[in-house]
Amino acid sequence: VVIVLIWTLVTSPLLVLGGIAGKNSKAEFQASCRTTKYPREIPPLPWYRSAIPQMAMAGFFPFSAIYIELYYIFASVWGHRIYTIYSIVFIILITFTAFITVALTYFQLAAEDH
Repeated sequence: VVIVLIWTLVTSPLLVLGGIAGKNSKAEFQASCRTTKYPREIPPLPWYRSAIPQMAMAGFFPFSAIYIELYYIFASVWGHRIYTIYSIVFIILITFTAFITVALTYFQLAAEDH
């Protein structure tokens, strides 16, 4: 309860002050490059840039990165070997998944397919 009260008493005044400051400091928008009123035509994407193949890549690449380690994990569960580096495999999985997510997001935005 104390944490919620402190959060509320700090967040609410800062929210109001930020809103007032943002409203009073309106400035004319200055684009950093030349813009036009007319939108450009976006070219059609190849088949491998659509949603289904990208979802397949987002699932296949992290799985393939830890496939060998998964064998050793299952072998230890079934009692054939002792396996003690679970945390390293988890860190590899999280890191590789983050890299794939950033890469696919970049590819999506670079194609201007918002």
